[in-house]
Amino acid sequence: MITRREVLGQMIAAGAGLGLSARQGMAQDRYDQAALLDFYPLGDITLLHFSDLRGMVLPHHLRPAAVRYGPDRVPNLTGEALRIRYGIGGRTPMDAAMTAEGFDALGAVYGPMGGLAHMAAVIGAVRSARPGALLLDGGGSGTDLAGPLMKPDAQTFDRAVPQPPPGALAANAEGQPDHATFTRGGAQVAVIGLADPHRPDTGFSLEALQQAVAARRAAGAAVVILLSQMGFEADRALASGLEGVDLIFSGRSGHALPEPEVLGGTQIVASGAQGRFVTRVDIAVKDGQMADLRHGLIPVFSQLIRPDATALQALGAEEDASVGTAADMLHHRDSFSGTWEALTGEAMLAETGADLALVPPLRAAETILPGQPILTRHLAQAAQGRHLVKRRLTGAAVAVLLEAAAHAAFAADPFARQDSRMMRAAGLSFAIAPGAPEGARISDLILLAGGRALDPAEEITVALLQERDGTALEPALVRYIARRGQVTATPAPVVVKG
Repeated sequence: MITRREVLGQMIAAGAGLGLSARQGMAQDRYDQAALLDFYPLGDITLLHFSDLRGMVLPHHLRPAAVRYGPDRVPNLTGEALRIRYGIGGRTPMDAAMTAEGFDALGAVYGPMGGLAHMAAVIGAVRSARPGALLLDGGGSGTDLAGPLMKPDAQTFDRAVPQPPPGALAANAEGQPDHATFTRGGAQVAVIGLADPHRPDTGFSLEALQQAVAARRAAGAAVVILLSQMGFEADRALASGLEGVDLIFSGRSGHALPEPEVLGGTQIVASGAQGRFVTRVDIAVKDGQMADLRHGLIPVFSQLIRPDATALQALGAEEDASVGTAADMLHHRDSFSGTWEALTGEAMLAETGADLALVPPLRAAETILPGQPILTRHLAQAAQGRHLVKRRLTGAAVAVLLEAAAHAAFAADPFARQDSRMMRAAGLSFAIAPGAPEGARISDLILLAGGRALDPAEEITVALLQERDGTALEPALVRYIARRGQVTATPAPVVVKG
């Protein structure tokens, strides 16, 4: 019987390469850890970046978005447009890692990605080959294991962590960003941290940031880096609006780019989420400024990487029980619909008996392939410790909640955006015009039970999620799936206008 590794090797031998920009001299007849790490070095500065682990400490599947709303440009490209933009071959390893089409089959062939022990092995190998390599953690880890295991040199302060670890960087309440300075190859590298600006304890000022960049340049920095949790569209605005920034390492949106996005004199690097990629950037400095850059997006295909033994021991063994089986693929990365959110909404309705449920887009969840078991850890990840409540609301109040969610996802001001995906509904369909003015994006609310329009003055029962109080969501999901055994979930219709 042919093995997965043999399949991978045959495809690579046939010319189906990784499609990564810095893979010079890769042996096309092999596909293993050495091939993944193969990189033609440049200069004396090596940077490594990951971001937004979101609690994913074990290898897992994550189906990329099939539909991503926004201008026809990076990072909104999906499917064939993405393949063409970056020269990714169909049904290749990078196709499996970057696109949604045929993911159920490709995921089964190429296996899971990520995992702290496998990331630690990749990072350790590069550090061994390039002593002094700087590891930059973009924040959003969702686990206190990442810092001790991977020892980042600087990280954007994850506000969910009670005590900031060494090297934590954030914009403080006065909007003055923290920074760290390193010397490599006789050149000074300045890293400025930008925390999520939407948290109440975080300030942000574009003027203060420009002053901080200018101060780092005046202090002798040859390379100035922003380590950002602002989101990709905000990072795009920063690249266009700031002077003196060489690199922005983008976080929070979860996008992964095979090449940097270049805007003026700034390059935006995005390493995805959930530990599926680690980015390597080598920099050459000449006459006190960045002269050249070489970039590689390293896919952490965990079945090909020998896990770091120390990290593997620290992770220990999780006790997982099977709750049910996925009849169809469970995923959550699309802009307007996801089967994970649909399943969550159905469980909320079953638990509360409400007329409809509103489900915020999941921050993290493993993709479950058809026929795979749904484990207790999957439900803990999807639930994120949230609680379920039932409220009586008018149709007008439901529309207001959806309008607020639409503004958070599609605000014209990129610094006002809090997510790249829309709130989902169960038991309710609606239309959305993402480009419409604030307060005018949502229309045509239809209750699916009976197929009638939701009257603004009508009072109905609505299942909602909140951080505390109420019924814990995780056991509610367990009860719902255990009753059904094999589950399928169909997202409620969303009509996108404009």
